[in-house]
Amino acid sequence: MKDIVLIPGALATPKLWYQQEIFFQGSRQLHYVDVLNSDSIVEMAHRFTSIAPKKFTLIGFSMGGYVALELYRHIPNKIEKLILINSAAKLVSEKGQLERERSLDLMNKGKFDFLIKLIFKNSIYDKEKHNALLPVAQEMAQEVGVENYKNQLNAILNKPDHSSLLSSIECPTLLIASEQDHVMPIERSEHMAKNIKRSELIYIEECGHMAMLEQPDKINQILADWL
Repeated sequence: MKDIVLIPGALATPKLWYQQEIFFQGSRQLHYVDVLNSDSIVEMAHRFTSIAPKKFTLIGFSMGGYVALELYRHIPNKIEKLILINSAAKLVSEKGQLERERSLDLMNKGKFDFLIKLIFKNSIYDKEKHNALLPVAQEMAQEVGVENYKNQLNAILNKPDHSSLLSSIECPTLLIASEQDHVMPIERSEHMAKNIKRSELIYIEECGHMAMLEQPDKINQILADWL
């Protein structure tokens, strides 16, 4: 049974991938990278290198994509295929820095619950789906907690610039970009697709940042076709 390693984004847990767990049950062995208890993308990646399977497909979402690229930097020979969903190689934009600094300020003022609702309001495109998915998002966020999310935001603000790594990526790479993603502009995925030799870019229509929750069937079909 082939191995797949999944990396959630900030404010998310392995529950983010529950639809993929159901879909791949019995056909793939799934592993998860721990993105808690650290304020460093490099450290998150490094902790997994010693326990990584011998060969695997690596899938990273959003911040998880940053960790995935850092993993590729250290153990490229173990990674057979790379999939990055609504992620980026470049440093965080000035706008992104301001938004994350504002989030840190809200948490310091004790407004974590308000921040969760605000974040996921901007992360789900379909407003009808938003109401149904909000409890799942809130459950993950509460499991992550304030201190872990602060660490994750600091990790994002200080992430390595992986732009120079892209041209050295040798494995087949799939970039998935949601067309209505207000968190991670699709230009970030287009930049990676342009600079990774063996890459393919697939757009998902009518979908926001949280693609695995909002369009799970579409994501599963893309993964099944590509894997």
